[in-house]
Amino acid sequence: MPTRPYYVDVPLRWSDMDALRHINNVQFLRLLEEARVHGLREWFESTAADRHRPPLLIARAEIDYVRQLHYREEPIVIAMWVPNISGASFDLAYEVLSSRQPDAEVYAVAETTQVAFDMETQRPMRLSEADREVLGRYAGKPPHMKRRPKGHL
Repeated sequence: MPTRPYYVDVPLRWSDMDALRHINNVQFLRLLEEARVHGLREWFESTAADRHRPPLLIARAEIDYVRQLHYREEPIVIAMWVPNISGASFDLAYEVLSSRQPDAEVYAVAETTQVAFDMETQRPMRLSEADREVLGRYAGKPPHMKRRPKGHL
């Protein structure tokens, strides 16, 4: 995790629960999306980069489900940080947590890759220096994923 993790409280919906009475695995992508949309909006909100931030597409999503998340009324907490910034893309790492406490239960660990994308040309576009500076504020190590290929950090 980064030195300064970013946290988002995300409420669960009753409809997120499946027949086994836990939050369905597919709903975790929605929870991550809510955290990502909120986080990126806040990260870029007070900077000039917000006006020039390119549209982003999700190129990859990987989730390790650590333990069952049962429906509860209080929001879950998603910690989010940036383990990698490339020419036209960056990765976001996540931990889905029971709380912000150091001993919080971890329900899932995930990573997504966002690509800056020019919708007119339908091609990736380079991240600006302003974008890189904002993302760099939330830099951290790659998340520990169970099935990482050998040699991948």
